[in-house]
Order: sequence, then structure tokens, then C-alpha cells
Amino acid sequence: MLTGQKIEFSYKDNDYNGIFISSDNEKTTIKLDNGYNITVKNEDIKIKNVYGNIQKNKDIQMKNVEKHGKNNVYILTTGGTIGSSIDYETGAVKPVKDISYLYNYVNNIDDYNLFHENMDNILSENVDSKKWINFARKAKEKMDNNSSIIIFHGTDTMQYSAAALSFMFEDQTNPIIFTGSQRSSDRPSSDAFLNIEGSIHFSSMDVGEVCIAMHSDTSDNNISLHRGVRARKMHTSKRDAFRTIDNSEIAIYNNGKIKINAGYKKTGKNNILNDKLNDNISIVYFYPGMREEDFYNMVYNKYAVIIMGTGLGHVSENIIKVIKKLSRDVYFFMASQCIYGGVNLNVYSTGRELLKANVIPLYDMLAETAMVKAMYLSANYSDNFVNLMKTNLRGEINNRILW
Repeated sequence: MLTGQKIEFSYKDNDYNGIFISSDNEKTTIKLDNGYNITVKNEDIKIKNVYGNIQKNKDIQMKNVEKHGKNNVYILTTGGTIGSSIDYETGAVKPVKDISYLYNYVNNIDDYNLFHENMDNILSENVDSKKWINFARKAKEKMDNNSSIIIFHGTDTMQYSAAALSFMFEDQTNPIIFTGSQRSSDRPSSDAFLNIEGSIHFSSMDVGEVCIAMHSDTSDNNISLHRGVRARKMHTSKRDAFRTIDNSEIAIYNNGKIKINAGYKKTGKNNILNDKLNDNISIVYFYPGMREEDFYNMVYNKYAVIIMGTGLGHVSENIIKVIKKLSRDVYFFMASQCIYGGVNLNVYSTGRELLKANVIPLYDMLAETAMVKAMYLSANYSDNFVNLMKTNLRGEINNRILW
């Protein structure tokens, strides 16, 4: 048997499926379908079936593929945990250079034509606006050739990247799906392969949006498809870290089937990309006792600032004084530190003072999404900047919470 071959075997009178890793004169190591590795004595197992040869040399170059249809999927790797794979022959984790291995490790993908391009190999905290523009341009290039897009990305800043591409694409002919993994593929409990499997199946939907596909729960059952502008990483390490905030995820994938949970924008006829972003935007997280000079230094000379206020959207009196001084030159927007719900500056006197200081409430928009939206609008629609910031463009505002 070759490393990576799918096998069926019996162990202690039970039948299992898995992937052969290695064997010596005494023991055999197998990766089970649930993602865990087991090492057992050779005399305790019986190999019942071996399925085909490992497809190390499968030709997946676009130029050599004649079939062009809805099942063409272009995977763009940018780095992150998911951008690495285990080499079972050496035991080392290495960057993905050839995605043909997915045909051996991911279920239910035989009907899809997979193509791959490695764009980057960076930790997601190093992503910036230039990277987002590169991702968007490459995605448009591939969608213009009738391919859906999956972007392998580190999870820590994936919500920013998904939001950035959501705004830059005013229309798109195919889904763009970001996915990542909380645990690398060399770990028995890796979530990488099921996240990829779900993403590949979601890519055949008529979703004309930028989305995030990640585990729905801690077990290996379901993958959720989140709208890119409403998703947030909610846990540092759990496999189901991502959630759609104050709404339902678009769809759920389970074992080859997709269940639609919420409405979504359909695919368009053309790929319309506005790839300009203004970096002179900031987020400021207010905290009790914040000094005026500290706040001033963070916001002075910015084009726009997203303030993460407490509760319904509040800051202290001394900070309001600074805002009043600068509001002629800087746009100030208010979002909430709370994960759920929206801001309302009409309830308390502090909120009304903020309104008098020209602070603009952003309803229930996520602060990270608001920052990226401001980067996009100020670069492309500066003449109508404030009105568009308050307008629901990509599903970033829930219409039921328009306070």
C-alpha cells in the first residue's frame, strides 16, 4: 500500500474506513475518517479493501482541462494553518504547493474540477489592503474564466478579508468562499479537510456574495456558510469559532447535501470590481479612563474613525470634547463593543451629546466590517460617503435593527 491510499479494514471485530499512513514489521498507522490517527499491531487488523492509487500526479492545470461549467473551482492559497499539509512520509508540515492531494483526503469532490494557485504564504495578521486588492484581482481573473473561488486564509483576520472583498465586488458571477482551519492537518482533530469539503460544495451554489465556510459545531458533521460582512471569529481555538452575528448563516453542508437557511444575493452576469481602498481609516476601542491625548493621537488626521463604544454606543465626556474639536476634519462613526444588538444614540444623554458632536451611528454593523466599508467607500464614493456608510450595501446591516 502507498501512503495516502484509502482503505477499508477490520479491527477488534469492527469495520472502519481510513487512509493508510505507514507500516513496519510490527505496527500500522491509519488516519480514520473522523480525523484521528490510530497505530495498531499488525496482527490485530485485517485489510479488506484498498481503493485505487494515490493521485499525486493528477493533472489539474486549467489549460489542460476541457470541461468548463459550474463545477470549476479555483483554490487560491494565501497562507495560514489551512495552507499547510502533512507529508506522511517525513512527518513534516509543509506549505501547500499541489492541491491534488485533496482528491485523496476530501470526500465527495469527484464531480468538481479543482485548480490551484499559491498567491502567498503569510500569517493572517500580516494581511493588509494591498493583499486584499491582490486577492480580489486574482479572484476576478479566475471568475472571468468561469470558476468559483475558494480562498485558503488564516482564521484570525479572515473576517476582515471577507468583508473587504465583499465591498470591492459590486457584482460577481460566482461565489467567493474563504475558509481556514483552527488546527493544522497534521493534528488528528484537524478541521481542515471538512472545511474544504464544505467549501467546494458551497461553490456550486448560485451565491453572488463573498462568504466564509467553517465548522458549525465542534464535531465533524456540519459546515456553515456565513455572509462575509456578518461573520466574526468568536473563539481563539475551537473548530466552530465563526458565527453569523444577529442572523442565520446562509446554508449548512452535511455529507454531500446543502440546506439553505437564509436568503442571499444571486450570481450576476458580470464581475464588477472596484479595487481602490483608503488606508487612512481607524478603529478605536473606548475604555473607562481613556485619556484625551491618547484618543486624540489615535484619531488625529484620519479620514474616518470607527469608535467601538460601550453598550448602545457611548464614550466618556472628555472624549466627546475631542470629537467636537476634530469632527470638522474627521468623520466619526459609532459601533458597539457588544457582539449582538445595535447602537442607539437617542436613549441616553451621552448618546444625544455624541449626535450633537456629529457622530454617526452605524446601527448593528460589526465594527470590523465598518472599518473595511469606510476604506472602500472613501476611496470610491467620497462624494456620498456618509449616506452610503448608513446604507445596507452587502447585507452588513440588519434591516430589522435600523434605530
